[in-house]
Amino acid sequence: IPEGWYSIRQDPVWAPSTGHPDRHESIEILESNADKARSGSKSYVSWRDSYDAGWDYWGSESMMVKYFPQGYDQLYVEFWVRFDDNWMREYVQGTDAAGSKMFRISSWRGEGQGNEYQAFGGGDLGPIFIWDHNITGYGVRNAMSLRGGPHGDNYGFVTGDIEDAPRSLVGSGDLNMNFTGDVQGRGIDGTTPKIPDKLNGGFITTDPYASVSHDQIFGPGDTWTKMAFFVKMNSSPGAKDGVLIEWMDDQQIFKLETIPWIRPSTTEDENAKWNLVAIGGNDFFQTYPNDQRHEEWYAYDDLVIRTDIPSYLQTDTALAPPSAPPQITVD
Repeated sequence: IPEGWYSIRQDPVWAPSTGHPDRHESIEILESNADKARSGSKSYVSWRDSYDAGWDYWGSESMMVKYFPQGYDQLYVEFWVRFDDNWMREYVQGTDAAGSKMFRISSWRGEGQGNEYQAFGGGDLGPIFIWDHNITGYGVRNAMSLRGGPHGDNYGFVTGDIEDAPRSLVGSGDLNMNFTGDVQGRGIDGTTPKIPDKLNGGFITTDPYASVSHDQIFGPGDTWTKMAFFVKMNSSPGAKDGVLIEWMDDQQIFKLETIPWIRPSTTEDENAKWNLVAIGGNDFFQTYPNDQRHEEWYAYDDLVIRTDIPSYLQTDTALAPPSAPPQITVD
């Protein structure tokens, strides 16, 4: 475990540890992966395995956890992410949509009081924010999962619990949004962000019915994208004033500020704090036949955790010039 981190959890399918020496463990932090680092000689590399277990299997566990025993009312986290050239960039017709839980901020009971990986109702975690990567027949999604608390109580959110959500919540509190209509009015001071199109140049359309590809948002395989997230607890149990903000390449693209992260509880500590940050996650990925033993990676680098939002993010950056198409030089 790297210095300063609390724990890791990995469970690969195709890996040397499972009898596949020509494949990779689900977590790698290696100098031999310098080609996957943005700065320095190492980065955090997560390999996801395509594997159909015959049921709704979420595999390729690859979580590395940072624990703050004191906890905080608010946390800001930024990192750079890059996707494998071989990453599944388009939905494959006739298959289940692929999804990866890639990053999370959560509240845990604390050391000696449960398992830092035990979520779900009745578990040891909550509230939780999860950033997901999903590709469906509608393109790449701006997908997030929100879970309530404290600590296994009031775990799920349903439509209406978060009043300013741009669309209905599904499951236990999932927002499966697009990068077009659902971000309108979600930029700084209620503006609509202008998200650069990293494939075609210009900006992503605001047409809510348009399909946007992975490469339009995250670029081709050698592209690094800076992501950042801020969470703030609500002011009291049940108060609908908790906050979530998302930035991409230093531009605010999404904001919620009516989240009742903590709701009244008679069994759990209502004074729960944000105290866990985890990179990596697990994957629902069954696109390729098992006999191909398909694997693909994403990498994180230059991660920063702090308790406040950097001042430079609190000004309007939406008027930045659009990106140029690949192989075109702008003088």
